[in-house]
Parts: sequence; structure tokens; C-alpha cells
Amino acid sequence: MLINKHSKTRITAALNTFMFFIGMLVSYYIYSAYLFGFFPTNYFVGWVLIALFSPLLAVIVWDGKNNISLSWILPALPIGLLLSLSIGIGLFYLRLNYLEELIMCFGLCLVFYKSIKQMPGVIIITFVVAFIAKQVNPFI
Repeated sequence: MLINKHSKTRITAALNTFMFFIGMLVSYYIYSAYLFGFFPTNYFVGWVLIALFSPLLAVIVWDGKNNISLSWILPALPIGLLLSLSIGIGLFYLRLNYLEELIMCFGLCLVFYKSIKQMPGVIIITFVVAFIAKQVNPFI
């Protein structure tokens, strides 16, 4: 999301994101093959497929700069997932599990801050995403 935030156009956002993912992917697997003699082909192919879809997702994230509903929903997704890891959320309770993830949540709020009107909506959607993540994935 930070790559897209600092890109000037949709095409540069898509290209920068794709190049970042391909660069990270290739360097990681070359590193693991060279250092440890380990190259899991199935994982590599799976991550390449994800990297091929990254330009499309980068364009959606880039559009979040100008679209009000996207600018509220997109930041709430990673913040909500981090929040679901950092606190225990139930119907009638909140419990702090990991302080580091909670600090990361606040950091992401600062990174994605756009206007004073946006933050209350993002925070509400964040709690909804965190609650849904807890209900859907019991391993979080």
C-alpha cells in the first residue's frame, strides 16, 4: 500500500508493485536455494501467481486515493487483521494479546491518515473486520 500511495499514476503503481513482488520473490528463492539448497517449486509457483495479480490489486489500491468508500475500506482491512491478532474480541469483551501488533495498528492509522472525517469510519470498519476475522478464522 505504501508503494501505491507514493505512485503518481495507476500504471506506475501497477509496475512498481509488480516489480517489488517479483524482485522480492526471486531474491528470496535464490537466497534460500543458494544458502540452504532448498527450492520449493509449488510455493514458488503459487507466489508467482499471486505476484501476477498484484498489478490489478495495485490499481484498486491506487484508486482509493480518490474514491471515498475505498479510502475508508482499504486501510481498514490490514488494520483490522492486525487488530484481530493484537486483541481478543468477543461480543462483550476486549483483551490485549500482543502489544506490538497494537502499536503497528496505530502506526498504520498514521500512515493511512487522510482526513479527520476518514478516521472514525476507518476505525469502525476496522473493528468490524477484526470481529469478522476472529469469527471466520479460529486460528487467529
